[in-house]
Amino acid sequence: MAKEDIAPYQRNLALKQEFKFLGLDLAEVMEFSPFDLDLENRRLENLLDFVHRYRQHGSREAMEVIEGAFLFPPIFPGIEPDNDWYRFELWLQGQPTRMTLAEQLPKTFVLKKPEELGEGEIGAALEELEEALYKAGYSISLNEGIPDRLVYEYLVESLGEVFELDLGGGWHLDGCSGYCPGCFQRPWCDTGESSCWTEDEEAGKMSLIEALNPYVSASPRSLEILQRLQAEKDAQMEKFMAEHRDSEFGEPEGDDERKARMN
Repeated sequence: MAKEDIAPYQRNLALKQEFKFLGLDLAEVMEFSPFDLDLENRRLENLLDFVHRYRQHGSREAMEVIEGAFLFPPIFPGIEPDNDWYRFELWLQGQPTRMTLAEQLPKTFVLKKPEELGEGEIGAALEELEEALYKAGYSISLNEGIPDRLVYEYLVESLGEVFELDLGGGWHLDGCSGYCPGCFQRPWCDTGESSCWTEDEEAGKMSLIEALNPYVSASPRSLEILQRLQAEKDAQMEKFMAEHRDSEFGEPEGDDERKARMN
């Protein structure tokens, strides 16, 4: 291997050793690109430089006064300046920058398993879980009308997900993955009720997950409705795109047209 070919690898190892010497876990704040070491090395160099400058100045406030108010750490993912600073300083202190949702709940909260709750208990358990999530800085933005048990099961399942720590809250749990046939909200969602998927075509009706069986069922006519609504949406989108193309890439106006518009 030529000397110039091995140089990026050597530089990469040297940079990572610098962070290791500083006691900083790169995995908490770094987006690695092993197939583009030049890019990864630039990211490492920028981050290392930022760490040294921060430690030299001693605080965010001092750094912003000396170097500029619009300064923010080059960490990943970049969310917004205040939150990036929050996670950067946690990282420098050796604290995690992300946790599961369960790890962020109040220590006093006791989770009840869905299968252990009767119908008369699920509502109160849901209120307790929603309150615990609210205290942890999370809001719940689901569609209206969904049975409490389905909402509770979704929230319990979400507790295992990992979230970037956020300064003062800001994460919203909306339960939407963009995949309607696999969504528990579909019968209560405008998009879910008007989008036709391959799974619907194959099933001959609206495709619903098994968890919805106790609450709703789809009739064969539902496929016809989905197809009609999907066709209407597609036509509206096609019209919008056509109008957008005409306005952005339309033919240049001639002299007569320009004069007419001016008059």
